[in-house]
Amino acid sequence: MVINLTDKIQTGLKREVRIALEACSKAADLFGFKIYLVGGIVRDLFLEKEIFDVDVIIEGNAIDFCHKMADKKLCKIIQVQEELKTAKVLFGEKIEIDFASTRQEFYPRRGHLPVVARIGCTLEEDVYRRDFTINSLAVALNKENYGNVIDYTGGLADLKNKVLKILHDNSFNEDPSRIIRGLKFACRFNLHRDEHTKELQEKYQNTQLHKDISWSRMKSEIKQTFSLNSARVFDMFLANGVEKLFYAEKPDVKGLEIKTLVDKHQPDYPWLVYLGCVLKDPEIIEAFCFTRQEQKIFDDRDALLNGNLSMLNSNYDIYKFFQKKSFEAILIYYLLSKRKEPLIYIEKLSQIRVELTGNDLKEMGIPEGREIGMMLDEILKKKLSGSIVNRDDEINFVKNQTK
Repeated sequence: MVINLTDKIQTGLKREVRIALEACSKAADLFGFKIYLVGGIVRDLFLEKEIFDVDVIIEGNAIDFCHKMADKKLCKIIQVQEELKTAKVLFGEKIEIDFASTRQEFYPRRGHLPVVARIGCTLEEDVYRRDFTINSLAVALNKENYGNVIDYTGGLADLKNKVLKILHDNSFNEDPSRIIRGLKFACRFNLHRDEHTKELQEKYQNTQLHKDISWSRMKSEIKQTFSLNSARVFDMFLANGVEKLFYAEKPDVKGLEIKTLVDKHQPDYPWLVYLGCVLKDPEIIEAFCFTRQEQKIFDDRDALLNGNLSMLNSNYDIYKFFQKKSFEAILIYYLLSKRKEPLIYIEKLSQIRVELTGNDLKEMGIPEGREIGMMLDEILKKKLSGSIVNRDDEINFVKNQTK
């Protein structure tokens, strides 16, 4: 039985997107191309989820097709990737659509980026390079079969039955970041892995094959997944043994603990609070190629974990221990150490500031140089202890010290 998605296209896509796709359909018929919606947009139309990205695939050369449309003033090409024969195209003033050529790929190195073997293959051949059956669905856009669903892998049944299933047995060997991607999809769409997918994932995670993989690709997937700020994602991450990909041990941390902290304190890098609870191996941290600020979070976390906690005898000691450390590192330290001091610093002490400046102290007769720094530090101690509260208290304290 042929399933047609025209009604869902009408109700699930914005009017401007529908107009753009109708223009693509007419152009494809005019120029003799077969054209399809493919992947996540088809899945999300079935699930009636909000559509963010529109991906169109062409049997043939997508760049040639887009140039023909641009020559007819139907669109404007804004980006081209010649190697993969893909293009990003602008319709009107704001509708961007990604066009890709059907292609076949192979992986010259396990776990690294694929190499294109052939451009312009059939849709069916293209489908089998994808990750999961639920992402292998396509919808025809040519006039003769507009809206018809093409399902070579049983993805529609898996979507209906809420099953997450890889396309072939070598899938995780080729691209282990699919394990993280699967975690993201399982959480977003409430899916469960079929037994064969589960077995293949566990088999891969229990090998050492993932020591030599594309960590930049892994970083991209883990960033997207943990940025969901989902307690369930983190708990599934540990329950499914995914931490083995990072040569990590399971921490004594629950997803809800992390989510609660992230929701309350809104760190700039929420995904790193999750990852920082499991990623410890220095070699893997280096392989991730973190930015300078991201790397500082891990460096600060390690410095805190290795610090001498027996010396924290006062609010001033706590303040100095956490001062200048990344906010995310302090949250991670709290989650891993279960100590109260990080929250004391975050929720109370970090808000305390000395209101007087060095110039104020000079006007009050404090000599320039080391004495000013020492006096500011003494004021800070008093404020942290609660013995002075406001600017007037600070002024009176300085006056009493200089009598």
